[in-house]
Amino acid sequence: MALAALLVFAMPQTAFAHDQIIGQTPNENEVLEIAPSEITLEFTGELMDITQLAMVVDADGTDWVSGPMQVTNRTAIQPLLPEMPEGSYQVRWRVVSSDGHPISGSFEFAVGQETPGATFGLEEDTPEQLDTAASATDNSITGMSPLVVTSLIGAGSGIVLFAGVIAARWFWIRRKK
Repeated sequence: MALAALLVFAMPQTAFAHDQIIGQTPNENEVLEIAPSEITLEFTGELMDITQLAMVVDADGTDWVSGPMQVTNRTAIQPLLPEMPEGSYQVRWRVVSSDGHPISGSFEFAVGQETPGATFGLEEDTPEQLDTAASATDNSITGMSPLVVTSLIGAGSGIVLFAGVIAARWFWIRRKK
């Protein structure tokens, strides 16, 4: 058991870091002449194909996504409805990184002559909204990272093995008497 704990703490610190977004289309605060047909997000590591969610909302709160987000390796693509009008939009996203942790964020862009940064009624509640929506489709059992689950299983197995050895030794001593 001590060996398992030593291995967990001796692992490189990068094993504990979550993946991060490294690119997006459209870019934050970008002003586009025509509405995009999709939103693309790129991350530092491969995404897990579970509990991903995106919302692309206008200032009135209308969501312009069309169908589920498509995840391939390090890229997530969210198709959008056609005929998005000119205006400001806020993209709110949540994905599960390669280490099993959900990561989320938001950014704004505009279409036409509009300047990004319109008042989005639910802007401050974005993480809670994404948590609520994602929990409805969450396929994970514990929500813990695979490293934590593996460590707990290893520790539990060590305790059971130790208890078994003590019990066997106790029965062996009693049998000899």
